[in-house]
Amino acid sequence: MLSKNGKSLIFGLIALIIVAVLVFFLSKGAAKPAEQSSVNSVVAEQQTNSSQPPSPDIEAPKAVEEIAAANTAEAAVSEENTSSLLAEPAALMIDVASAMKDRVIGNDNAPVTIIEYSSMTCPHRANFTTRQLPEVKKRLLETGKARLIFRDFPLDNSALKAAMMARCVPDDKYFGLVEVIFSNQDRWMTSKDPMEGLAQLGALAGMDGDLFKACTQNAELETAVLQGVKDAQSKYHIESTPTFIFNAGAETLGGEADADRFEAIVNKLTKEK
Repeated sequence: MLSKNGKSLIFGLIALIIVAVLVFFLSKGAAKPAEQSSVNSVVAEQQTNSSQPPSPDIEAPKAVEEIAAANTAEAAVSEENTSSLLAEPAALMIDVASAMKDRVIGNDNAPVTIIEYSSMTCPHRANFTTRQLPEVKKRLLETGKARLIFRDFPLDNSALKAAMMARCVPDDKYFGLVEVIFSNQDRWMTSKDPMEGLAQLGALAGMDGDLFKACTQNAELETAVLQGVKDAQSKYHIESTPTFIFNAGAETLGGEADADRFEAIVNKLTKEK
């Protein structure tokens, strides 16, 4: 049995506990309105912000438009790049005026000018190339007595294409290629594909397949070569090849003439014996 003092102590502790519990609940209930007020202010702020127009720094429609425009531009560039990769290479440009200028062997100041009209498929000119031209060069062209201008007079389509091909090589390779064409005339003319034979000869002068095709299919160059034929017929009445015109028509020599006849005409025109 507890004494009277012990019972009093217990009742006192219980009372203190009850008071503490009451204080806790009372303080918590008082805080809720403040908390609710804070929450309400946040909600109100959000509602206020949501009702306001977007900040000028964040223009959503404009940004979308810019992105769409950028994507469109990027797609266009991609399409252009793809098209350029798939497109055929542009045709090689041929300078026809440069190609058709006179090709000359000898000194420009030589007293006698010999204009030769020849067809690349002419067998007589092929023989002249191998048998007489070296001697004509030695006696007349290399000594400064005469100079030789080579002009095309194609007698058939193969000769026309050969002339066009040769016109597309650099000056320093022109006569070398012409001599190769004539000296190999039987070989490329009688092959299954004369054009393939010409292409192989052109390769010896550094001409690749693209340049060969560009030259032999160039309509402007073809017209220029054929116009040269018309001019020769009109001015000098050329009918066969090879034909050699001395000093603008002062003398004419045709066929497989030898070096002696060339020298005799040059001497006559320069009054030498």
